Amino acid sequence: MSLYGMDVEGGRRLSKEFARSGQRLLDLSGSLTPLITDVEWHGDDGQRFTHAWKAYRSQLVAAGHALEAASRAVQRNVDEQLAASAPSVRSAGTSALDRLLDAAADDAGGLWSTFGKVNRVLAGTGATMWYLAQDLAPLPVGNLMDAEENRFTRFGDMVNLGWGWLTSGEPPSITQMVSNGVLFVSATLNTAATVTSFGFQNPHLMDDGRPVAGNPVPLTVGTPGETDANGRAVTPVPSSVSAILAATDAAYSDAGIKGTEDTGIRITTVEKPGSPPAYIVSIPGTTRWMPDGAANPTDLTGNLELAGGNLSTAAQAVSLAMEKAGIPPGAPVMLSGHSQGGMIATALASDSGFTDRFNVTNVLTYGSPVDSASIPSSIDVLALQHSGDPVPKVDLADATMLPGGGITVSRDNNAMVVTLPNPDIDPGFAGIGYHDSNRYVDSVTRLEGGGPINQYSQNDSTQQFLTNDASQVSSTVSNISRKQ
Repeated sequence: MSLYGMDVEGGRRLSKEFARSGQRLLDLSGSLTPLITDVEWHGDDGQRFTHAWKAYRSQLVAAGHALEAASRAVQRNVDEQLAASAPSVRSAGTSALDRLLDAAADDAGGLWSTFGKVNRVLAGTGATMWYLAQDLAPLPVGNLMDAEENRFTRFGDMVNLGWGWLTSGEPPSITQMVSNGVLFVSATLNTAATVTSFGFQNPHLMDDGRPVAGNPVPLTVGTPGETDANGRAVTPVPSSVSAILAATDAAYSDAGIKGTEDTGIRITTVEKPGSPPAYIVSIPGTTRWMPDGAANPTDLTGNLELAGGNLSTAAQAVSLAMEKAGIPPGAPVMLSGHSQGGMIATALASDSGFTDRFNVTNVLTYGSPVDSASIPSSIDVLALQHSGDPVPKVDLADATMLPGGGITVSRDNNAMVVTLPNPDIDPGFAGIGYHDSNRYVDSVTRLEGGGPINQYSQNDSTQQFLTNDASQVSSTVSNISRKQ
């Protein structure tokens, strides 16, 4: 016999479990506070922690209330299901069945949406509490917790690949499987090394850590190639596609400067009369190649994370930096990135949690592998690639190995991919010279007067970011970093 709508007994159990879990979180938030305030901890560290606990407690309380709201929502669906399943309704014929099916579908959708929001709150709260415990633990224990958390995350990434295969019917790409495999093996070796040293040494091998973002630092807007009074490269006026690329190229020079010690992203605001502010986020690529989990997140580990289809720490730090910059919900956002920066841009544009927070209308990448990113068709994407640049090819055109042994190739998005002629330079080893950011700026400057680049620049979505008036433009740079 087929079941339409909700299993009411299962719904009741779910409602009760939500309620119990919510109450436990609320009880926990209350019981921990007196323990923390009773600890004698003087000095700046103690003050910072006490202040931070207020934010952590607020998250616990919010999660508890969210679970209680979910409990009420499930119970309401149970009550409505019981009413819909009453004999008078069942005897009303086909039209009543249709109404029941429609109502069940609507309720299921609402319930799934509520569960998703609760799940995100719980995941964030759980991670916060875990990191809090890790930071407070003695060094050996903290190192062991960190190493095991990294290995657990890598295992979860592998599980997610399998789950995506089961739910979508599409196997993961070869690049995704290889990248996640390397990360999982590295995490296992890292845990072994940490355990062997009894927790006193954690090599942080391929450990992507936690995202950190600094406050925005004002920049001068001007002519490309100039520097401001603080020695930073000025942000060009975004008058064209090449100028937007030049701003991303300028972001490479921010790494290592005070305020952006690790690496930085630039956020350019365009305010035209009669239009809402539009924001261009310029993300540089790899600036460090070591796998040791150091503070700079745009490293080898970040590359492997993104190639594996995961949201890297660098990508999460970009999101944090955008929040600190005060980009309001609904404001149009363009993500511009070179190499790993383009991978970050497409990963963020593919993440529903990010696009729920920020109104991404455009993505502009150059020298980046983008074929495996599942970017919504509502976002206008321009992907620029020199024909001899090897980096855009590392995703193997989203090559996927089928269960029967065959291989299929198909791009997962509707990006406008434009292949540019190679610049007239020494290509270097395997053509890596064609990958340089400034070479792309030169190529686009020569070619954007017509063809697909000009077509992209004329799109309504793109036009909101373009202006020749420097008085309409302001710019900042924000540090992005990683914490272990």
